Amino acid sequence: MRYEEQSAPEEWRPFVTRMWFLEAPRERRYEKILPLPFAHAIVNLSSPYRLIDPRGNASVVDEAFVSGIQSEFLLIENPTLIRHVGVEFTPDGLRAFSATPPSEVAGRILSASDVFGDIAGLIARVRAEPAPDAALPALESFLRAARRPDIGADRLVSTILAAMQKHPDARIGDLAAHAGVSHKTVITHFRAACGIAPKQFAEVLRFHRFIVGLPLGDDLPSWADLAAVSPYYDQPHVIRAFRRFSGYTPAEYLRRVAEFGPDAASFVPLEDVPGPPG
Repeated sequence: MRYEEQSAPEEWRPFVTRMWFLEAPRERRYEKILPLPFAHAIVNLSSPYRLIDPRGNASVVDEAFVSGIQSEFLLIENPTLIRHVGVEFTPDGLRAFSATPPSEVAGRILSASDVFGDIAGLIARVRAEPAPDAALPALESFLRAARRPDIGADRLVSTILAAMQKHPDARIGDLAAHAGVSHKTVITHFRAACGIAPKQFAEVLRFHRFIVGLPLGDDLPSWADLAAVSPYYDQPHVIRAFRRFSGYTPAEYLRRVAEFGPDAASFVPLEDVPGPPG
């Protein structure tokens, strides 16, 4: 495995969290990607990924693609060798580099050309030199050219996002009142900046933070122990969240990811895909 990560330039910190290069054999043929509270763009340097829909039908993903904030899990078929370069945007960061409304990207996997325009030059550069010391600077150069200087951070959205990070279970109305604006104003600004409603985002954020914080080492605690320290009100609430966002019960989820460790918290390896709904 080869993984190199690069922090965003200081002036991009409100919009970009990190860029990375990854080269590794796949764990399993398929992968279930659980909802992530951010958007990201990837230039694939290997064989194509395929996206599997709920009925088991597969479609090829473009060699450069953008995944918006997802509120449902995705099923993909990985290439035998995973090799790509990518960028992770903050929840409201994509709009600083693309004129495509975030609402058109959220919940979808789109060709990067549909989001950024002409991306052929970047693809050619990173495919010509598929190594981190060339691919990461090429990606940064592309983003620097794509940066929309007229777009700054929305202060209200930044305030709400910071509050959610501290208190992901807080009521949106309470966050709005604390910010001195109406509930409707928060929803309008948040949808425009992030592409989804603040309540929906908060639910994704809460689940994501819970699973990435699970101690998925050799000695797993019992499900009852985990439920007791979860951010949810009670065990039925936890079970509903797991079924909604992962398609598993908590016990099924723990069994599946225990074999692969913390990296599998949001990216669950699968030998095959579930059958179509009956």
